[in-house]
Amino acid sequence: MACSKAEIEKEVKTYFDLIDKDKSGFIDSSEVEKLLLQYAQSKGKKVDPAKVKAEVSSFVTELDTNRDGKVSLKEFTDFAVQFFCP
Repeated sequence: MACSKAEIEKEVKTYFDLIDKDKSGFIDSSEVEKLLLQYAQSKGKKVDPAKVKAEVSSFVTELDTNRDGKVSLKEFTDFAVQFFCP
């Protein structure tokens, strides 16, 4: 089956929307941090919030290709395409 960016966008939008808690149409570092910290807490895991913040900042910087400080659906999709449609 051929890989389609349009198909991937439909699928990753679900995950994008889960992270985009304020429904701004963008993902920022604080939204990702909150998600990861809540997940860790739900699993009874202790994590260092400073380490999570640093890792998330690096991740968002990598995805934020236009350097506006947030990740759009297009940037998120482009990142996913690298893995699913190499």
